[in-house]
Amino acid sequence: MSYPNAVLAWHDFYLTAGAAAATLAGLLFVGLSLHLQTVVSHPEVRSLARVTLSNFFLVLLLALFMLLPNSQPRDTATELIGAAAVSLALMVRPLIEGLRSRRARTLGLGVLITRFGLSGLAYLALGAMAALFWSGRFELALGGMVGVVVTLLLVAVRNTWDLLVTVADKSAAHHRG
Repeated sequence: MSYPNAVLAWHDFYLTAGAAAATLAGLLFVGLSLHLQTVVSHPEVRSLARVTLSNFFLVLLLALFMLLPNSQPRDTATELIGAAAVSLALMVRPLIEGLRSRRARTLGLGVLITRFGLSGLAYLALGAMAALFWSGRFELALGGMVGVVVTLLLVAVRNTWDLLVTVADKSAAHHRG
């Protein structure tokens, strides 16, 4: 099967994933903006919010890359390795800030390590898929991309739940106290 035809077979998947990621990122923005003071005053909450938004944005970006017409496997590989490298680089600062927080944690250390770790593994897997595209094994890479996209979405949705529940709980405690 030719590369354009193989990618075309995944059109609906990437259209759906991109739309879901954009919608969920918007909802996260709204949810967090309702309790913005809590988000900005807790470094670990801010860090998890940043990596969560990054995951949603990465899924949207991957969908856009995969929906580009007239692309070749090596073009896709270049886009994906760039996205993986930037995502890993953008994760470092929030991770350090979240882990270094000296004050009482709103989110547990285990939660932060798990969520950042899963995101980091997904970014590394994206780099591996880029290598498969580069080597011409695009059918295997297209199948592997499902795991990357689904992992990013699952981690981001779970992070969103933790963020919204934690932020609402802290805001309610602040109003009671």
